Amino acid sequence: MSVRFATEVRAVPLRLTVPIALAGIVAMATALHATLALRSPSIWIVPDELIYSELAKSLGHGDLPRIRDEVSFEWGLGYPALLAPIWAVFDDVTKAYTIAKVVNALVLSLTAVPAYFLARRFVTENYALVVAALTVTMPPMLYAGTLMTEVALYPAVALALLAMAIALERPVLMTQAAALAAIALACTIKTLAVVLVIGYAAAIALFHWLDTRSGPRWRARLLSYTPTWLALAAIAVASGFLVLASRRRPQDALGGYSVVLEHMDLAAVPRWALLHVAELDLSLAVIPFAATLILASRGLRSSADRRERLFVALAAPVCAVWLAAVAAFASVPFLELFEYPANVQRLQERSTFMLAPLFFIGLALWLRDRRGSPALVAAAVAGAVLLPALIPLDEFDGNVRFQALALVPWVSHAEQVAWPLGGLVFTLTLGVLFMLALRARAPAAVFVVPVVLVFAAVGLMAHVSIRSASEWTRSAAWGTSPNWVDAAIGDQGSVSVLWAEPAGRRFVDLAARHRIVFVGEFFNRSIAAVYELGSPMPYGLPSTRVHLEDGRVVLEDGRPAPLGKFVLAPCYVRVAGVPIARDLSTGAVVFHVRGPVRAAVARPTSCPSDSGS
Repeated sequence: MSVRFATEVRAVPLRLTVPIALAGIVAMATALHATLALRSPSIWIVPDELIYSELAKSLGHGDLPRIRDEVSFEWGLGYPALLAPIWAVFDDVTKAYTIAKVVNALVLSLTAVPAYFLARRFVTENYALVVAALTVTMPPMLYAGTLMTEVALYPAVALALLAMAIALERPVLMTQAAALAAIALACTIKTLAVVLVIGYAAAIALFHWLDTRSGPRWRARLLSYTPTWLALAAIAVASGFLVLASRRRPQDALGGYSVVLEHMDLAAVPRWALLHVAELDLSLAVIPFAATLILASRGLRSSADRRERLFVALAAPVCAVWLAAVAAFASVPFLELFEYPANVQRLQERSTFMLAPLFFIGLALWLRDRRGSPALVAAAVAGAVLLPALIPLDEFDGNVRFQALALVPWVSHAEQVAWPLGGLVFTLTLGVLFMLALRARAPAAVFVVPVVLVFAAVGLMAHVSIRSASEWTRSAAWGTSPNWVDAAIGDQGSVSVLWAEPAGRRFVDLAARHRIVFVGEFFNRSIAAVYELGSPMPYGLPSTRVHLEDGRVVLEDGRPAPLGKFVLAPCYVRVAGVPIARDLSTGAVVFHVRGPVRAAVARPTSCPSDSGS
């Protein structure tokens, strides 16, 4: 059985001016964000960016995904696969890094394309172009300057939402297969996207219930999705078989997200969900959030038209399961369990901004007729205005430039603008503008322009913060040249790292000195195995544990550690050998050694790079 309905929106043929306009949006966004990305001299989200570059390097060489020569399938491979050709073509890592940031800008900007076609299922061409433009003007587009999965996940989620919407409208075999394939693509980039399967199934049930309000007709329509139900059942059975065959725990299939099932605090999930909704509201500049709330309440009514029903059926389940998953991850007590740094509990805007196109479509669809009772409009606007004040800003100021760009202005100017009072003044201003524009029956631009201005202001401040982090990381990692190790070694072989941390702690907070290794590995292909004395370095990347025995560096079984003839060490690790290169800024040295390596360790604070840690 096939269920299909048409709308006047999709009946309009695609005019030539639309592809030109859409291409212009993509081109301008790419140029802008590539320019901003290239202003950052170094990776700075460590070790995450190092991990994805290591995976890309191994895939580019036609090898299995490896981190420090250890095969790993724990991380999503979709984004490293995108970068792999760049690392395969360019031997010079600095050039590869430059090209990767330009590609990042293009990939992120291409989100405008599926966002446009998703919007066209609900609104006219002009409104859909506005949605496309808003989609690629958000501050999180600044992630183009980082090697992070969010770069590829943003367009992949938009594509999955488009495919899901098409399958909801016309559930034939081809559209259902396309929806599942698009979701699978997103899952290869980040495991979090697996919740889209739940959102898709719930959207099917909700849409056809809203569209029929009748038990027999609803059940008959669900039968149209038999290929989807069979495919999901087959995937579940195959996954269970693979887990049993590999003798691993079921949660291990989630990779790095397995910690969520093991340690999430169920009682804390509602609070984290509310905080993420509040931060999402703030990141959207209030107006799209308020308009979508109004539209959603209308779309659940029997009087709603089919576009509104389709929108609510798609947006509500997807937002619910996505935010619930992010909240579950945030509820994990990393600090207590793993001795992570105190600021590890933070709001994950870098995950929730994937939902932004839905809210932009909600705004555009509501602007079509601007219907809603005065009480409903007032309640929605009041909620959107007040929600951000719930955010305890002082708990999330440690790393907002990485996790929540909408909070950067408030953290950066905390002394000048009191929170939450300053935030309330800001959101209230936007809420008043919304109400005045509605009352005056102002053009749609009056609703959109304030959002764009907020995005521009927040984006500018976030860019300054990100660039500062990148420059600080560069100064902590190297002096005059990022590939100084490769320049010293040439083609003579690989370089082992001999690192030392104070003994007696399970986890050592990430310090400035750790950038010498993490960033050094990124820019220098010659750096290979890492050998660790004392406590392990942060984040548990593959390494070999060693200790000193009468001054000799030995493995745990007492055999000499096979470090090779070149050893990179920080200034506080004294290696018996001939120094062949030294970074004057950080004090790190590359030694040429012979025979069993001998070393001595001083205090880490003796390193110049630790002065700012």
